[in-house]
Amino acid sequence: MRESTRFGRLAAEFAVIVVGVFIAVGAESWWSEREERRYERELREDMVTEFQANLRIVEADLAANDTAHARAVAFASKDDRELQSASSDQITAEIGSWANWAGFDPQMGSAQALVESGNIGAISDRKLRLLLSRWAGLLEEKRRFNLQAVEFQQREVYPVIASAAADEVWDPEERREVRALLRVFVVLQASVIRNQGALREAAREILDYLGE
Repeated sequence: MRESTRFGRLAAEFAVIVVGVFIAVGAESWWSEREERRYERELREDMVTEFQANLRIVEADLAANDTAHARAVAFASKDDRELQSASSDQITAEIGSWANWAGFDPQMGSAQALVESGNIGAISDRKLRLLLSRWAGLLEEKRRFNLQAVEFQQREVYPVIASAAADEVWDPEERREVRALLRVFVVLQASVIRNQGALREAAREILDYLGE
């Protein structure tokens, strides 16, 4: 009897320990889920602010780039008579009107850091993950398109402009050369602008979803 009593006491103590462990694990799990929900709630709030800023930035960039692109296309479309009849000052002014364009730099913050880190899986909302994954993919395309356009402008177009600026005279061959280069550049720049349009739509879609 004494042995069975001791066994019963040990069993009871063991049961208490097991229950205590389960309670501790459950509490830890509850706290972890609570913290994850809090983190995601704060992240969503940050996203609203960030993507509102991103939308303003990309819309301003698009407005500037559409104007610059139209001017570049107009120059690239000139026939020989138009090209050669313009004064050197007119050529310089027209080139200066398209040379500056915006490549879009997103607003940096917690949401953007999450995108850049590739840790989008930390968000439990599947729809939001998909939207952010699309945004991340478009940003990667943005880098590639921007790099192509910038490198071509700096390596190919600017040397011709610098050569003409040296004597402030655009000779016939320099005019034809810069026109030919612009015909390539406007294609590269069009890719940049299409990408920015897609980024604008992606930002709007994210904001609409977060506002639901």
